[in-house]
Amino acid sequence: MTDTLTLNGQTLRIPVLATGATSLMKQLSDDNIPFEQLASVIEQFPSISMRLIALANSAWSGSSVEVTSVMDACTRLGFNVVRSTSIALVVSAPFDPHRCPAFQPVRYWQDSMLIAEAAFGLTPQDDMPSPLCSQTMRTLGLLHNLGLLWLADSMPEQTQAALLLSSKDDTLSVSQALIETCGFDYCTVAEALCHEWHLPDAMSRVLAHQNTPGYRAQHWQGTELLRISKQLIKTLGTATPESLAQIETDTLGIGFATLRAEYRRLEQLQPRINDLASSLFLS
Repeated sequence: MTDTLTLNGQTLRIPVLATGATSLMKQLSDDNIPFEQLASVIEQFPSISMRLIALANSAWSGSSVEVTSVMDACTRLGFNVVRSTSIALVVSAPFDPHRCPAFQPVRYWQDSMLIAEAAFGLTPQDDMPSPLCSQTMRTLGLLHNLGLLWLADSMPEQTQAALLLSSKDDTLSVSQALIETCGFDYCTVAEALCHEWHLPDAMSRVLAHQNTPGYRAQHWQGTELLRISKQLIKTLGTATPESLAQIETDTLGIGFATLRAEYRRLEQLQPRINDLASSLFLS
């Protein structure tokens, strides 16, 4: 693998994942991974293991019983927290987004973790392609904005300009602003990075087309689920039954009652997820 990649005339440094990180993400996206295997896989990454043990012993976990092993940390924190935290830590490690002052790492991971929860909770039990199980959709939610993380590190000045443009104009999305300043959006670079990191084709396609209206090629169900999840998270704290009803879910057969129940679950989870992201990425 080369050290750089050229996109639309722009040269980007390719971040290098820790050895075995791709395998870790694939295994953490497995709905059927046994609990013991989960702990065993994570133990191969000392930095992640230490962070999980520290998190399990922190005030965030709400327990006074000391945890000294990865297995005990996994038991204390639970499957979903361990999966989301491990993937977030392994993915964020190669990047230095502080090169872009307008990029807010805590806010980035708060949104990503919430969208991951929404995608996980809304994944239909039927009619989803086999690669797009609920845990894979959780991973895709965590990685949906991966391209922005890469651009903040590799093209900080252009990304800074895009984030400032978007913040000043409510009608201009970050994706549209990036096209103006960089020549491409975060979906394009996320697809390129998936190829470089040898992530599964289903993940690459979903991340590449998540902002493509009407995309109906292979794995389109994943792009639709991400779209719905992102819209749902944008409404947290302000939604009404009428505004929730405006979120188009018919393509995946998600009923309004399911959407409303998920909204209520996310409202309850939001403070805890925000605190989790702060504890992991506030520097």
